[in-house]
Amino acid sequence: MTELLAKLLPVGLMALMLVVGLRLRLADVAAAFLRPGALALGLVVQMLGLPVAAFGLGLAFGLTGPMLAGLVLVAAAPGGVTSNYIAHLARADLALSAAMTLVTTVLASISIPLVLALTGVADLPATGGLGRISLAMAAVAIGPMVLGMALAAWRSGWATSLLTWLEPAARVIFVAMVLATFAQNWDVMMANLGTVGPATLLLNLTALGLAGGASALFGLSVARRRAIMVEASLQNVAVALFVAGSLLNEPALSVPGLVYAVIMNLSALVQIALAYVGTRKNTATQ
Repeated sequence: MTELLAKLLPVGLMALMLVVGLRLRLADVAAAFLRPGALALGLVVQMLGLPVAAFGLGLAFGLTGPMLAGLVLVAAAPGGVTSNYIAHLARADLALSAAMTLVTTVLASISIPLVLALTGVADLPATGGLGRISLAMAAVAIGPMVLGMALAAWRSGWATSLLTWLEPAARVIFVAMVLATFAQNWDVMMANLGTVGPATLLLNLTALGLAGGASALFGLSVARRRAIMVEASLQNVAVALFVAGSLLNEPALSVPGLVYAVIMNLSALVQIALAYVGTRKNTATQ
């Protein structure tokens, strides 16, 4: 079953990103880079604030060795591939979410070794292998999204028709992926709940707090605030696991990532639910 899920995961991710692309416009994504205030704020929160918070939380909870290094590694990972689809479900700014995912994924081969070096929690990984996995994850996410954007621009009628049946299918795929994550990682989380669990949970809550607080401080819209919160709280655990197991040859570093995978999906479901409730309230008052 695990091998089957591993083979189907890229297909599921591509389906989700195709839906995201069908709802995106190139002009909106370009605007996120041409007027980069919100993008810069989000990147500072995710690429600087999160690793600093992970290191501080790890020390505060007395984590050492692989547990501390693994927690920092999770924080240094790029944005999760599913974050863009979750941003869509959470009524967030899709263009900003996509821009943050693209930048953090492309820069992962530089940012992860840099964070590990500055914190001193682990030896530097081989950047060549990290670069390859970063580009592969970018291809899974960006390729279908660009295809969807092109189709929406070229044949908007086709895109609308495609969404009518692909959107419900994508929701089923998303739920299946979340449930699979819970099933695969639940035992690991329960076994390490008393050690790395509290720090991992607080890392996710800190990501949400930093993203929401900074966005509110700089007066960003609700949609942009939600996008930064989604991106900051959802990390690409697959990249963290690859670095831990394949590049650093320390499988023990994977434990915080496996625990975080469960927590961040629970967090994502809460964010989606809160956005849905907020939308319903706004509709009712209009």
